[in-house]
Amino acid sequence: MKLLLFRNLLPCLLLVLVPACKCGPTSDLEIEGSGRFKAQVRQALVLLQQQDLAAYEILTNNVGRIQEGEPSGMQAYATPPVYVMSDVTAFYSLTWCAATIAHDSFHSKLYHDYQRTNPGLVPDSVWMGRAAEQKCMSYQIEAMRKLGSPEHEISYARTQADGHYVTDAQSWQEYRNRNW
Repeated sequence: MKLLLFRNLLPCLLLVLVPACKCGPTSDLEIEGSGRFKAQVRQALVLLQQQDLAAYEILTNNVGRIQEGEPSGMQAYATPPVYVMSDVTAFYSLTWCAATIAHDSFHSKLYHDYQRTNPGLVPDSVWMGRAAEQKCMSYQIEAMRKLGSPEHEISYARTQADGHYVTDAQSWQEYRNRNW
């Protein structure tokens, strides 16, 4: 019972403590959006740093900005790489927010790993489309376990693990039609 109470209070405590915190690499990562959005993202970053340091390092090495916007998606090709996150995604829960940050930073990792070893343009199939989505969902589910995500969030993520919600012929229309 005490553990459950502490776990429920932890996000509230972090909200008070984190905005003033300049903890390592998070101070290099830009966060753009409302004050409420920035506070939620900072808490998610602290959770990632404390519970899944490897995911946190992938994030800080492959994303330069997390920005409030509609719809959610990774702009790995931008300088700096930008994860645009919708309020629906950011505020569903702290663990979901952190897990999607891990997910989209993995898209950026796929893009930048290819770019480092191959001259020229990065093919979309390397970091977008169904196969990439499957890799990113697998990575997200692993991160969710480490983050202590509730079982209903992990179960939902498993239903998305095949990447059925994207096509291999990514289009801007498909991106704009997202509701997350």
